[in-house]
Amino acid sequence: MKYDLMNDVVPPLDPHEYQAGGIVKGALKYIPSIVGKGKKYMEKLAKPRKPSKKILSLKEDIPTWKILTDDGKNIFGTKAFSNYDDALKAATEWQKKPLHEGGGSGGTINIFMKKGKDTAGHRVSLPGVEFETPWQKGATNIQGRTSLKEVKKTRIPAMFWKSRDEIYNAPQEKMMGEQWLGYLRARGVRPAELDDSSLEPFLMSLGKKGITKKELLKEFDEIAPTLEVLPLGKGSAEQTINNVFRHIKKMDADAFDPKVGGLVKYLQGSMHTLKEGDKLNAKAAETIAANIDDYMATNFGIKNALSEGIVQGSGVPWALKYPLINLASAFNRRGVSYIPKTYAGKPNYGGAQVLSGGDNTQEFLFRYNPGKLRTTEPTYTYNHDFGLSSDKLKNAFVHLRTSDRTDEFGRRMLFMEEIQSDMHQPIQRALREAEKKGRKLISGYANRADKIPVDDNMKHLMSINTRIEEILSVNPKSPALKKLYEEREKVRAIVESTIGKGGGSVPQGPFQKSQDYMEFVSKYLVRLAKDGNYDGVGFSTSAIKNKGLQPGDRSFQGNLEAYGSILNNALKSVAKKSDAKFMESVIKDGEGRPWRIPFLLIKDPKAQETISKGMSLYKKGGLVKKVSPYGIMEDVVGPL
Repeated sequence: MKYDLMNDVVPPLDPHEYQAGGIVKGALKYIPSIVGKGKKYMEKLAKPRKPSKKILSLKEDIPTWKILTDDGKNIFGTKAFSNYDDALKAATEWQKKPLHEGGGSGGTINIFMKKGKDTAGHRVSLPGVEFETPWQKGATNIQGRTSLKEVKKTRIPAMFWKSRDEIYNAPQEKMMGEQWLGYLRARGVRPAELDDSSLEPFLMSLGKKGITKKELLKEFDEIAPTLEVLPLGKGSAEQTINNVFRHIKKMDADAFDPKVGGLVKYLQGSMHTLKEGDKLNAKAAETIAANIDDYMATNFGIKNALSEGIVQGSGVPWALKYPLINLASAFNRRGVSYIPKTYAGKPNYGGAQVLSGGDNTQEFLFRYNPGKLRTTEPTYTYNHDFGLSSDKLKNAFVHLRTSDRTDEFGRRMLFMEEIQSDMHQPIQRALREAEKKGRKLISGYANRADKIPVDDNMKHLMSINTRIEEILSVNPKSPALKKLYEEREKVRAIVESTIGKGGGSVPQGPFQKSQDYMEFVSKYLVRLAKDGNYDGVGFSTSAIKNKGLQPGDRSFQGNLEAYGSILNNALKSVAKKSDAKFMESVIKDGEGRPWRIPFLLIKDPKAQETISKGMSLYKKGGLVKKVSPYGIMEDVVGPL
């Protein structure tokens, strides 16, 4: 199995098999939103007036910073700092110094800011300077800057509309509709995004009518569809623990080195205490975790094996690494697992996963709500019901099934079992078949309410307008104009009555093409993996999907293309946008059979930063041009 432009199979770049973390942490509370609210339009500020002498004479509260231990003790006695950066620098230097030189051995300090009645704090883990979310009481933040609102935890969405960002950052404050459309195309906004957002039909309807940036941003927020995801899962470590226990019970402790065998016997005798019903027994987990760490430190010289990881080349055999990696996942909640109220329900098709051997099976259903221009279109009820009400299935356009797996190099991955679109796949298949036969598909998507269909009536209206313009250019007082005006109004009424009517019964949801929705889902998976502290995302292949099918089956042929070249191209695009490393990995199913799969490794700091900031919803493309204030465009990059 080949994956174009992939790197060879290599061990993980990180020297640890799994990441450090505390034991038995809680499940994640929030699932990342797909697209958040865009930036609000900011009026250009007028030049500030020179402050009066009276204002200058007023004494302002000056913020000060102190560095405190968790129990409130000032590390530097009574010393306070005049800015946040100096406080952080001093704290870092103090932590690095050994105790006998007056330094600190703890890894956590608190930076405390006070300005008048306002206070703010920041808990910082050192070294490495890992920040926790700052808290704030009053109008002054941890940096000493005044803000109108108190700090709230920022939840950056997984993706963003490139078109909206380009409007927001445009140098012009006002343009005609057709000029805005030309500008966005020149900035590389994809036709699919302009279409799915209803932005292109809206701007075309404006023609030469002008619209300001502020007005256009407001219109965009009202006409673009909103996207949401419904997760389905159990939110427990049950599957992970069951898989580890099955693995441990099969091991012959006496066949290993006594050091390895001793830990195997301990796990075989203690793991049954980890479960209380379908929940993790936290107290038992703490005891087992502490005993494992003590055993690994005494017998292998590896301190904090579960929380800090096992270095490659440590001499620990794979047979023992596997359960330790997965126990760390179960204890640390490393992975995508949310509190119960986050889930819309339990996995409905979890038992039908293609490949055995995974755990933490979850499903994600993506749906859209149309913007104001398309509310009159028919709604679609998704074919897979997932045990959900019809209201939650309304206008769903694609679903995803995942599991957690550990590859043969000890990397914990979020694995894509299946991507499928009940909305788009049947219609797109029919469109392709009709195109092959040289005919037009009559019953495809429903006609869109934001577009005027170019049918015979529309062509007739266009010809009437052309005739009127010709007469006006020669004789504006021609008696023939009255009859033409009357005819135009009649035809215009007929055209308007057909807008959003006819066609098929399924609305044209976003991401119609297979590669588009596969890329969209893969971007979201990358974000889930980053938030869940996975090493990366693995993807099913046509070989896995076709296991048990015959070459003559229609699904067999469809899988060859969908999970072959189409998915491969989508992943190359995601890797480029996210700075993830696109490579090949190997996993084993429940029967021990190995499978080669495409894999996006996301542990590189650059990838982590890029993914955290959010990625464009659509594949970037088109002619990118530099736009001058005078409307003259110069090519910057020319690949179309």
